[in-house]
This record gives sequence, structure tokens and C-alpha cells, in this order.
Amino acid sequence: MAEYENENFDPQEEAAEREAQEALRRIVRTEIRRVQTGAADRDIAEDIAREEQEAAEERRRKMPQWLLQVESLFTGEILLAEEAKRVYNLLTILGVIFLTSIFTIFGAFQQDWQCNKLQKEVALLKERAIRTSEACIQHTSHSAILGKLKERGINIEDPKSSPIVLK
Repeated sequence: MAEYENENFDPQEEAAEREAQEALRRIVRTEIRRVQTGAADRDIAEDIAREEQEAAEERRRKMPQWLLQVESLFTGEILLAEEAKRVYNLLTILGVIFLTSIFTIFGAFQQDWQCNKLQKEVALLKERAIRTSEACIQHTSHSAILGKLKERGINIEDPKSSPIVLK
């Protein structure tokens, strides 16, 4: 066995030191690989996000409760609260009811529009019927018939005595 000048030399310490240096080299190589693959950047980003979240939570703890409720109302975080989670089914039903009412109102407006359109068409048809009946009456009057007969050259005289009605 070789003699060493240092009397306090311990081979186990030397082996432990070599293992520690080898472990340190492995850690350094692992970190170099992480930096090259981008995993370290993700970890750094996650750490930054975690720190920001902790800072936000600290800021929220210092704010008054009523201000936190107003902020959560405007940011939409109120929907993530436990109280809101319990009423999601009711909110869903309410949304369906609102959607149904919107469709119903839209259908009623469509029906009203079509009804008004048909009423205008009926009014035009009534006016046309009145004018047609006026024209028919004018063409079938006694004087109109006599005028047509004269145009054709037919001479007819009106009876001088009143007609006899047979029963």
C-alpha cells in the first residue's frame, strides 16, 4: 500500500468527494441539456408566473372585501366562486328560458309582419271589388243598356204601361 504524507487521509472521504464531484458534473450536464432543449425557459416562465400569482394573492389579501367583490364582478371571477358553481344549473335554465323567449318574440314579430301584409292585401282586394261592382252596376244600368243598343243600331222602346207581376 502506498504511504501518504497526510496522516488524516481517508480513502472513504476521497471516494465520497469523487462521487460528489461526479454528481455535480451530472447536474451541470443535465442543466446544460435543459437549457438547450428549452425546458429551463419553461421552468423559468412557470416560476415567474407563480411569483406573479403569489404577488396578486398578497395584493388581494390587503384589499378590502367589498372592493374584491366589485373587482371579481367586473373581471368575471365571480363565476368561478363556489356560490356561483352551485347555481350553474339554474343559470343554464335561465339562459334557455331567455333564448326561448327571444325566439318566441322573433316568431311573434314575423307573424305580426305577415298579418299586417295580409291585411293590406285584403284592403286592396276590397277596394278592387268595390270598383269592379261599381263598373258592373254602371254597365248593367238601364241607360247603359240603351246606350249600347243605340251603338249597335237596335231600336227598342220602353214599355208605356207598368209591368204585370205574376204570382
